Amino acid sequence: MGTTPTEELAGFIALLKAEGLRGVLGLDCGPGTDGIAFVRAGIHFTGVDASEENIHAARARGLSASVATGAALPFADAAFPAVWAVDALAGLPPAECDDVVRELRRVAEPGAPIAVVLPESGHPERGFTVLRSPA
Repeated sequence: MGTTPTEELAGFIALLKAEGLRGVLGLDCGPGTDGIAFVRAGIHFTGVDASEENIHAARARGLSASVATGAALPFADAAFPAVWAVDALAGLPPAECDDVVRELRRVAEPGAPIAVVLPESGHPERGFTVLRSPA
């Protein structure tokens, strides 16, 4: 997809629209900047972040957002048709990454696109991969 964060987000939004997907979970959503882009594209956004300050900022922008961590998401199984988690795994030790990936798999619908940055040593450039939850 794109090479800048804005282009990456636009590429993921285009993928969701092409597949007719109308909702996305934003993990580590921050103050909701990416969430606004999803909403403007007609895609329902639900954000989570460990920071109460970020959640207050996201809600002030009109977004659906709650305080949660990627390792313990407060949602039912298969609740989301897509997941935007590009910053969620950054800096986590491998065991914690595994916990987050398990939770993402749990809350994503079968076959859902899940956008993540997979940490690679020696490759500092940002870039994300779209994984698919098991069908």
